[in-house]
Amino acid sequence: MSRLFPALLLLCASMAAETHTVYPVKHSPVFTAQAKPLARVRSGDTIVTRTWDSGGKDEKGVWHIQHPYTYPEHGNPLTGPFYVEGAEYGDTLEVHVDKLRLNRADGYSSFRVSQGVFNPGADLHDPNYGMDAVRTGTSTLLPWEIDAAAGTVTPKLRPQDSSGWKIELPARPMLGCIGVAPAYNEVRTSGPSGNYGGNMDYNDIVEGATVYLPVFSPGAHLFIGDSHARQGDGEGWGNGVETSTDVQMTVKLHKGKRLGNPRLVTPTHLVSVGSQPEFGSSMDFALRSSMTDMLNWLTNDCGLTGPEAHVLLGGVVEHKIITYYGSVATMIPKQYLPPRCHVFPVQGAAR
Repeated sequence: MSRLFPALLLLCASMAAETHTVYPVKHSPVFTAQAKPLARVRSGDTIVTRTWDSGGKDEKGVWHIQHPYTYPEHGNPLTGPFYVEGAEYGDTLEVHVDKLRLNRADGYSSFRVSQGVFNPGADLHDPNYGMDAVRTGTSTLLPWEIDAAAGTVTPKLRPQDSSGWKIELPARPMLGCIGVAPAYNEVRTSGPSGNYGGNMDYNDIVEGATVYLPVFSPGAHLFIGDSHARQGDGEGWGNGVETSTDVQMTVKLHKGKRLGNPRLVTPTHLVSVGSQPEFGSSMDFALRSSMTDMLNWLTNDCGLTGPEAHVLLGGVVEHKIITYYGSVATMIPKQYLPPRCHVFPVQGAAR
């Protein structure tokens, strides 16, 4: 009977989990605890929803945000918030991206990588692709074709832009925005990122990834948005191949487990995300933040000794530039870690 009881508890918990299907017609431009929840969910529940693209275009090609933007509409339109029952300050919210699927045949990006990542005097082409090519009144956007069935994205370069080489890239849908309400009841726009998540624009937040976010307010208030069909490291355009997506995610609450930074567990890596305190700041802050958090993860959570952690941080650590504006991922391959460390929170990590 003693062995059967825990199994019955797990069975009851799985039976109690619900699926919430929510397709909102309005979106939030900010991360806040003050917005009315789209749904109230519990730990273990699954959410099925959609995102608009960063300009407010939905899966049917309808623009919902006027252009030029007027306050407070400027920023990525966010789907949310989802209120997680029982979540409170000091907890961790786990969000597993079960499915992330492209749902329309077009997208767009900037026509040129940001001038700020090149040396002065670098040979840069005219940033103007063509007025109204993507959106009325805008000239700097490059249209893309999306073939969800084939899993490809193709830029619609003009004849004068092409050498004759066809560029066709594999689609890799990602969530640019995922986060919770910030600390101290602050309201943050959907442009920057921070310890609450936000507009991280991290191209490894794809189907199958698990994101961990610190909770700062009752209910957590989870938001998502800003899907990209593809994006390179650094987000050089200042955007990705912007498009809408169908999303399924499962949330889980870890009580009393406090995080300093957003974290990810992917099929191959443990990842800590360090974000800049403001746009255009040095990457030093984000690098130190993510390295410190990874050290804490390996020692305090995983149960490795300090010397063991430093061996890994010096010997196998990997870094990704998430955005050129100051966000960095610190990554440790799972293959060099004991199996207990492959999940979060770690179980049985006694020192």
